[in-house]
Amino acid sequence: MRSDPLEHEQDDTQAARPTPPNGFRFSSTDAGLAKGARLDLWLAVADDAYPAAAVFTTNRVVASPVAMSREHLRLTGGRVRAILVNAGCANACTGQGGDEDAATCARWVAELVQCDPREVLVFSTGVIGKRLNMPAIERSLPGLYESLAATPDALEHASRAILTTDLVPKVSSRRIPLRDGAFGSMVGLAKGSGMIHPQMATMLGFVFTDLMLGDSTAIALRSAVQQSFHRIDVDGDTSTNDSVLAWSSGRRSEKPLDFDDTAHAGLVALTDISIDLAKRIARDGEGATRLIEVRVRGAASDHDADLCARAIATSMLVRTAVHGNDPNWGRIVAAVGRSGADLDTRRLRVGIGDACLFEDDTPHPDREPTAAAALRLDPVVLWAELGRGACESVYYTCDLSADYVRINANYRS
Repeated sequence: MRSDPLEHEQDDTQAARPTPPNGFRFSSTDAGLAKGARLDLWLAVADDAYPAAAVFTTNRVVASPVAMSREHLRLTGGRVRAILVNAGCANACTGQGGDEDAATCARWVAELVQCDPREVLVFSTGVIGKRLNMPAIERSLPGLYESLAATPDALEHASRAILTTDLVPKVSSRRIPLRDGAFGSMVGLAKGSGMIHPQMATMLGFVFTDLMLGDSTAIALRSAVQQSFHRIDVDGDTSTNDSVLAWSSGRRSEKPLDFDDTAHAGLVALTDISIDLAKRIARDGEGATRLIEVRVRGAASDHDADLCARAIATSMLVRTAVHGNDPNWGRIVAAVGRSGADLDTRRLRVGIGDACLFEDDTPHPDREPTAAAALRLDPVVLWAELGRGACESVYYTCDLSADYVRINANYRS
């Protein structure tokens, strides 16, 4: 259990609504980019060009906004003044025209904000192979700029404007105690429900903070992503637009946080928010009814622990058994065995919740009723102990239902 002093401003049981960190304003609108009457375009503007870092998709097919935003971060040394985010269209596999559309969006925003276009990042999510509705975006931008606000409503609307097949928005926030008795603020927004797999997925994530993160922002973000967004799976697919951005105004601290100290509250907060958002994505997986946490202990190495946890989390047979409340421990054992992790079946232990269903190379069917009860909880905890060392890992996924097929069979219709 962690005992750091972070204060959670929002979770599923709390009514508190987070406010944008100092230095950031938001605005959202229905630009007609996505199907139906809904918010589908949002703008975030900072008071100045503040430092930012991003982690992008590992897919070799990269959307135009990803390629452009990556290059803008390189050219400015990570300084960002504004971001524009849309749902309904990925602007991926759209050729030179898609590249020009992304660049034009950045230029339009820069003209409104009065900054260098390279200080503007663009993020898109939605159907691949579809060009952006540029006239609709051009019409919407002046109103977005005029309605920028630093209010809880503005933040909430932004969280809804990036959804695709998501059922719920995903927001996580923390207050970080500072040495002078004041508090810094960190807020994260994310979207993702399908095409989710480790090494980035069909997801967008944005973390805003008024702490001064300094030159180590990129290192801190990569570490946070490795412990969160790289440990979720819904269906084994990644996409072309996946991005996570950390953006810092520094309005609440006088000097950069020391990210070399992994116990530092700033790094803890960034990792904590990233894990929370990742779990929310897995819980909201397409057709899902509950979150699954896969915990592996006793591995000979971190690599082996990750191999084993990922094999269990990505097993369709394991996840359908969870959906059917079937304590089929044999599917978990089979996933462990094919994972490639070093193990000895005579020392292997496998269980669900508090019930150990397999140990000493022997099944324990008398414990299955306890395991069946644990399968009805949220989250469902599946675990394996390899008995080879002290390394451990955790992955997050969701149960697999018939609704997943229905949602994706009709995605473009």
